[in-house]
Amino acid sequence: MEDRIYQKKKTLIEKYIKKNKTVDHAKILNEVDIDYDTLMDIIRDLKQKGKLT
Repeated sequence: MEDRIYQKKKTLIEKYIKKNKTVDHAKILNEVDIDYDTLMDIIRDLKQKGKLT
């Protein structure tokens, strides 16, 4: 799952969260072209690495 497309989306989501200071799933899904399962995987990864509280 750690392919290049996943890494690009992960970076995009991380920047979006820092810029807008929100982790609201619905808002992210509407603003960014990403599916729900991938978003949940990215948020889980960011929480595990300590980049998201």
